[in-house]
Amino acid sequence: MPNRWFTVRKRREGWGIYSQHTGEPIRVNGRMQTGLSRETAIQLADLLKALAFIEAELRNRPITDPNTLH
Repeated sequence: MPNRWFTVRKRREGWGIYSQHTGEPIRVNGRMQTGLSRETAIQLADLLKALAFIEAELRNRPITDPNTLH
């Protein structure tokens, strides 16, 4: 399945994860995610996609009791 949010690209300095919306390298904790190995870039892009999906799902789900997880 194509990743709607991120793309992994090879550059001269290694592999990186880029926003499909802006084309800019993404940042995690303020650090650009470039110069990575191919395997690391793919794994990180998959994890970021999963986090984005979870965040979107939680936004669509009303919280009935904030002290429990569903």
